[in-house]
Amino acid sequence: MSFFSRFLFLFSLLLATVSQAEELHVQVFYDGAPLKGVEVRVDEDSLGATDTRGLISGEVQPGSRKVHLVDDQFALPIDVNIVAGSEGELSVNFTSVEGDSPDISFESFTEADPGATGFLVGRVTDSSGSPLAGARVATLGRVSVVDSDGIFSLEVPRGLYDVRTSAPGYETAIVKAVRVLAGSGVTLGLALDEVAEETLGEAETPQLTLEEVVVTGVFKVEDSADDVKRYATTIVNAIDVEMLERFGDGDVASALQRVSGVSVQDDKYATVRGLDGRYISATLNGLLLPSTDPQRRDVQLDLFPTNILGGIEISKAFTADQLATTSGGSIKIRTKGLPQEFTFEVSAGVGATSGVTGSDVLSHKGSSTDYLGYDSGLRELVGFVLDQTEGGRDLLVCDPGISEDICTDRIVAAGVAVAMEDDYNVKLWSAIPGASLGVSIGDKRPLDAGAEWGYYVAANYGYGNGDRGLAVLSNPIGDEGSYQRTNETIDASLYAVTGIEWGIADEFLSKTTVIRSTDIQTRQDRFTDNAEEVDRFKTILQFVERQFASQSFSGHHEFDFGGDEAHILDWNVGLAQTLRDEPDRRQYSYFNEFLSLSAFERRWSELTEDTIDFSLDYSIPVNWSAAASTQFSAGVLSSEKERDVELYRFSLRPGSRFSQIDGLSLFSGADLEADVLSYGNFAIDAFRIAPTTTSTDSYTSDEKTEAYYLNTQTEIGENLTFLVGARYEEFTQDLAYPNSLVSTSELTTDGWYPSANITYRLGDDWQVRAAYSETVSYPGLIERSESLSFDPLTDDPIFGNPNLVSSTVNNFDIRVEYYLSPEESVSLAVFSKEIDNPIERALPDASGSATTGITFRNQVSADLEGIEFEFSKDVIDNASWYAFLSGNVSYIDSSVSLGADSLRLEGADAQGRALQGQSEYLANVQFGLDHYPSEQKLTLLLNYFDDRIFRIARGAATGPEIESGRYLLDLTYEKRFGNATSLEVVVKNILNDEIEWVQNSNVIESFQVGTSFNVKLNYEFL
Repeated sequence: MSFFSRFLFLFSLLLATVSQAEELHVQVFYDGAPLKGVEVRVDEDSLGATDTRGLISGEVQPGSRKVHLVDDQFALPIDVNIVAGSEGELSVNFTSVEGDSPDISFESFTEADPGATGFLVGRVTDSSGSPLAGARVATLGRVSVVDSDGIFSLEVPRGLYDVRTSAPGYETAIVKAVRVLAGSGVTLGLALDEVAEETLGEAETPQLTLEEVVVTGVFKVEDSADDVKRYATTIVNAIDVEMLERFGDGDVASALQRVSGVSVQDDKYATVRGLDGRYISATLNGLLLPSTDPQRRDVQLDLFPTNILGGIEISKAFTADQLATTSGGSIKIRTKGLPQEFTFEVSAGVGATSGVTGSDVLSHKGSSTDYLGYDSGLRELVGFVLDQTEGGRDLLVCDPGISEDICTDRIVAAGVAVAMEDDYNVKLWSAIPGASLGVSIGDKRPLDAGAEWGYYVAANYGYGNGDRGLAVLSNPIGDEGSYQRTNETIDASLYAVTGIEWGIADEFLSKTTVIRSTDIQTRQDRFTDNAEEVDRFKTILQFVERQFASQSFSGHHEFDFGGDEAHILDWNVGLAQTLRDEPDRRQYSYFNEFLSLSAFERRWSELTEDTIDFSLDYSIPVNWSAAASTQFSAGVLSSEKERDVELYRFSLRPGSRFSQIDGLSLFSGADLEADVLSYGNFAIDAFRIAPTTTSTDSYTSDEKTEAYYLNTQTEIGENLTFLVGARYEEFTQDLAYPNSLVSTSELTTDGWYPSANITYRLGDDWQVRAAYSETVSYPGLIERSESLSFDPLTDDPIFGNPNLVSSTVNNFDIRVEYYLSPEESVSLAVFSKEIDNPIERALPDASGSATTGITFRNQVSADLEGIEFEFSKDVIDNASWYAFLSGNVSYIDSSVSLGADSLRLEGADAQGRALQGQSEYLANVQFGLDHYPSEQKLTLLLNYFDDRIFRIARGAATGPEIESGRYLLDLTYEKRFGNATSLEVVVKNILNDEIEWVQNSNVIESFQVGTSFNVKLNYEFL
């Protein structure tokens, strides 16, 4: 490809132009303060001792070298690779915590690395110590005006600087030779003297050259959630690795509910600012995420374990470099990158749930490999069955002599039934504890020409189970009774990343991800169906495998064309496949204790979705003046998805000898396997398998998204940032039914989507952000499909609507942020969204059993407004203790203008109701307490979501089904034992509130899931 040819040429040119340099800078700190007097040796040669800044510099020959740090208290050897043509920077930070290893970082840079920056910060006072507001601190054309507290801050490229400080009526001070290392900050303390009276009339202000200045501290610019939020050019929330580990959330879905304005439904699906998955874009390492749910376009976020993640970023304002479906927000999931040093860690854990572990729960016979999350083939639908039933659509038992093409012999028909496993019975077993195992290993090693190669591999396995106890059904116009549902879950994942880093910040990475999650469910319902006036006893046996596999290649490259800053090229190529396999789902019911043949069903379904993605982004910085610059960014995206869904359904019907069956055996007390649906009864033609697959149950689809964008980010001074851009995106969707004469259904949507974001900084502590954008929401495949599908939770029919059109959204956002410190902040956000043609789940215009189903319609419009408040505050921060309190509260209000059909079916009172799945109030509170001497951490996490519409209902007198709001309280505890071992305890759902669904103020369903306890031991090989 021409792109890769150009890339290889530029890469070779970059390596060929490297020039030689041999300078090494070593900076040593103790708890962040510079450490003076540490002798530094390189191999056998002494470089000298660190000065008051903790710094020593010297000339060193290129190649692999061993640096020794020697003091009265320690002797530390460090291996480094001095690269010809670059300067080396070694930073070592010792801590006072007993047993802690020092934090070591080493990097190589060329003389003019524009992307390698650090900070000059400090305080300017007069001779009495009072802040000198309005003073100017400058170096190399960069100026910072001192604020009312005397504080200044300058971001500069790494290097050696003379820093000039001036103020009217005061002597100008020049600090000579201040060394700034990449990714670090140097803190200066400056005091200016007033100009003497005899010099006030002179033309020039006197200058005072300070030969030495005290470095009072150091800080590292981290990729933390606070930094991501503060320095983003749009409205962003973030969860970094430290937060993921501290909060104890096992997957992305549970982690997201900690973010303001975000709630999670069914433990899988995110709702951002009141908008569900159709209005949310989700990416993994910059590539689009396919769905494993055949009924929804949402990504099932519980599939992604947090222990392979490098962080999660939730952007709530659309920018042109994001997908045009970013209306509610975008969820950017990033997996771990290359480690900085060798790491090898193993972990093992056990878990228990109150009311479940050790109790009798439901189960059914499975295959010998279920514990691995794979079916051994026991549930497989053999080809013989499909051959004899025309793909599960027809089986006519009659004499083949009449018509060989139409008739199937009775013996052959019996063979079809016998080819299916006769496992129907439910058994009780004592639930065992959950368990988890994990192992990871990684390293980074030097290569020639200053490059480094690294790798990281992680594998995880987990088993868990859950039970709803005796859940209560109490709907006077629906079902009244109870049910028990037991779930077993097997999770497994394998993640690997390898790559090369070189030059300024160039890298090439390969990331491989395989994630599997298997759910085994056994459910029994015993209730009275008030609508049909019949007592029912229903059993469901289900086994579902979900798998996500991806392979991505990415590159980040910086090119120096002689300007002030580098051009940046980022590219991504990815292949992904999602799989949802549900082999042999069995459901049968007794009506008034009598087996219903028509309600009997065995179902096989499989969804496979293949995705190919490519993206390319290029940015060019332009400096208009010392106070104004613009970064121009452009990019392209191409994403293709191919989905194949196969669904086969079979029921029962009486055979020619059905009358020979003892009527008592059809009652619920009989053994279904031995006395009723035995192979023998099929062989004598007492029962027959009845294919019920429709011609539109199986379908294929193609989705294609092609886009390109242009962004401009303009910085005016230190206080104002404009991010303005536009995106063109074309979306096509084709649906075809291989077993049907139904014509292919096609949808094409394209358009330009503008965005504008403004950030204004009022000093160093205040920021105001405002954003406007136009976005789109596309219909999902199942929503437009003419295939009849079934809700996996309720088993109600789902009718697609091929006439759906895309929705358009206007978004308005404003947020005010105040930073008390780098880790402490308060923010208030206000947002509004106007949606034309919103797609919603709707009631089918049908009769009979179809009235229990759902369909989809474009409503007229929807309006949504909300307020978000966030805070984080350090409560205690001293040498022994650290405590923080953080949280957020969201208020969201929405109103839907219904179309004529929906208004007629839902009733006039439904006009202006809220969006489905939207809570009016959301809240989170986190309290953390650390004890440094004993290396312990304790965190309490409280989450609340308000009532939300679970499902709309027919008729004004009925009212929608509401999922009641509830509180979730979790606790995490961590204790370290030296450098290698740590113990983690996670307690989830401490309050164990009743989970309830309400209709017309009546609780129609309720259950509890228990409190879970998990203990994990980690060991790191040092």
